[in-house]
Amino acid sequence: MPELSLGECITIALERQPTLKAARATMEATEASLRGLNGIGRIGQALSPDLPIRKEQAMRGITASAADLQKVHNEVVQDVSRLYYTVVYARQQELLAAEVAGRLDVFVDVVTSVLNSKKPGTMTPAKLDAMKIGLAEARTVRAQTQYGQKQAMAALREVMAVDEGSFPFRVKDKELPVMRQTKEVTRDLVVNLALEQRPELALAAAGVDAFRLEVYAQGKIPFRRSVPTFASGSDIHAREVPQAIRTLKDYRPGAIPPEMPPQLVGTKYDRVCRAMAYSQRADAVYEKARNLIVLEGETAFYDLEQAGQRLTWAKEKFDRGQRLAKYAEDNFAESNEKDALFTVYVTGMRAQSDYVEAVYQYLLSLAAIERVTAGGIRPDFPGRPRP
Repeated sequence: MPELSLGECITIALERQPTLKAARATMEATEASLRGLNGIGRIGQALSPDLPIRKEQAMRGITASAADLQKVHNEVVQDVSRLYYTVVYARQQELLAAEVAGRLDVFVDVVTSVLNSKKPGTMTPAKLDAMKIGLAEARTVRAQTQYGQKQAMAALREVMAVDEGSFPFRVKDKELPVMRQTKEVTRDLVVNLALEQRPELALAAAGVDAFRLEVYAQGKIPFRRSVPTFASGSDIHAREVPQAIRTLKDYRPGAIPPEMPPQLVGTKYDRVCRAMAYSQRADAVYEKARNLIVLEGETAFYDLEQAGQRLTWAKEKFDRGQRLAKYAEDNFAESNEKDALFTVYVTGMRAQSDYVEAVYQYLLSLAAIERVTAGGIRPDFPGRPRP
């Protein structure tokens, strides 16, 4: 079975993911629409005084489609990175849980033998029961990590658009990479890069232009009582709009969806006034999109900063945990306080598990920063070629 690196998984996903294919098809359709408008002859231009403006709107549509394509591209890269390292994380935790369960199984056997002997000392059946509960918990964690690994692999295959039967593979990394950003990452850097490079903002800006042009387009046709808008040739509500979340634990403000009916009715004055109102709404859509990008940039930075601090503290715990676990292993057989050493061993191994989780969370934060800054900050993940 082949082993694929993170870079190879990303490459396959960018080639095969249906969401990307759909975005490319939408862009091609928008380009075809512009070619169709440009192919209208003089007679058609005379009958449609708003045609030059419609061409301008179609060009804004191409800009919006390109931005939407880049947005999906960025999301696929983050999804693959997240799921790839989730598989590695689950596998690493499974191995750790298997080691713990195996060692605790030996400890329980030793204590059982002591209780069955004529000199049980300080050991009691109650202490043995407590140890068996700890062993059962270790086995439960191992089972959870096994299923977690399978679930993550299933999700990774979906993003890569591959089938387990026809395209079996394993992730190449055996352990999570321990890495730090080589360049300083600040809040202002993340926010500024997000505002400069996020395709969502370019998409919103193209929408603002298209809505403003609609005001002029409606003004070009004085006598008709019903005039199609640019929305008659496209569904401006088709793009996903993040919904607000307000629960006891989570808060996320939602975006504002754009609005434009397929046609405007009434006198030229009424149609222009209505188009102006929708244009003002588009301005609010852009302003809200900008605010959400700033908030997402700040949140991503603080998540990364917190994950970095947690990683530093977890590394200290990891070193002490290794020493604790080794001490318990070396002294368990001869000790008269086996229940205490049992607890010491579990504490030491839990510290090592916490460190693996801290590394995992830090990697996810790095992947999120890359998407939030639209690649302005690009983590140097192993197995991924440099741009």
